[in-house]
Amino acid sequence: MRPPAHDTVVRSTSGRPELRHVTQVHEWRIERTIDSDGVVISIVAPDGESQSFLVAQADAHDIGEVLRRRAVWTEPGER
Repeated sequence: MRPPAHDTVVRSTSGRPELRHVTQVHEWRIERTIDSDGVVISIVAPDGESQSFLVAQADAHDIGEVLRRRAVWTEPGER
């Protein structure tokens, strides 16, 4: 298993590989806001550090669509 924070290579939106420093997600929550039509996405790292993001409803829908279409999980070495 990888450590909670490490460097990894991602394929950027430009299509080129880019090195990113990433932290694993320990816990996440999606909660509806009371005073708007958005949602709050909260992410907690293994060390307990957390960050919350206010996401408009249309953006939340787009994020869900992208995850459904692009997050293809393969075994290491498979393409």
